[in-house]
Parts: sequence; structure tokens; C-alpha cells
Amino acid sequence: MSERAPSFDILGSYFPGWLVSLTVALLLTVLVRFLLLRLKIELAAPIVVYPSLLAGLTFALWLLFLQ
Repeated sequence: MSERAPSFDILGSYFPGWLVSLTVALLLTVLVRFLLLRLKIELAAPIVVYPSLLAGLTFALWLLFLQ
């Protein structure tokens, strides 16, 4: 049995679910970075933390909304 990949209709164009999850996760990661800068919290290895946060949020959003 073949199922179609989850997609979203945005302004008449269909986008895959993973792309929507990635975009929302990117916006949330930028928001977290902004909050950490406002609170003056410095990370030990931001080059590792931010991509990991982006990946984790992407996977979490995918599982939460497109299960």
C-alpha cells in the first residue's frame, strides 16, 4: 500500500512536511538564540549547540504534527 508524503498547501503550492518542520524549527532556534543573548547566557560550544537544537526541534515537530 502506497501513501502520499505529508504535504502542506501554502498559497497554492504544496510543500513537503519536513520542509515546513525545518522552517518552523529554524525560526524557533533563532528565537532561542535571541533569548539567550538577551539573558546574557554564553554557550560553551555554540557551533555544536545551535545545529543540534535545530535538528532536535525539526524531529520533534515532525513527530508531533505529522505522526
